[in-house]
Amino acid sequence: MKNVHSRRYLLLMLKGSLYLVVNLLVVILVLYGTFYTCHKGYNFCYGIFGPVVAEEAPGQDKIFEVKDGDGMPDVAKRLEEEGIITDRYAFYIRTRLMDADKTILKAGVYTLNTSMDYATIINQVTFKE
Repeated sequence: MKNVHSRRYLLLMLKGSLYLVVNLLVVILVLYGTFYTCHKGYNFCYGIFGPVVAEEAPGQDKIFEVKDGDGMPDVAKRLEEEGIITDRYAFYIRTRLMDADKTILKAGVYTLNTSMDYATIINQVTFKE
């Protein structure tokens, strides 16, 4: 009889321990997910509103061409590929927030520096109506 009670007690302890471990893992995963999401969201918003540069001054001068008929998403993608900006999505959203209806790309060849912030680059390759 004593053996049966000790087995039950052991099973209850094991069940309780397993329940505690699973709950702890769920809490840890939720906290990690929350931290990760907040960190990514902060970095993305900083990319939109902050003074983001690809490199610290003096940076590197790079020749960049805006072709006739290019759209801002295409330009942002090429700027990221050239290493002039760090995040094409944040750059594009920033252009959309800058009175997008009146911001038009100017076709031409530009000398852009990797230490320029997004606002400076946008002001160079666009004009406002």
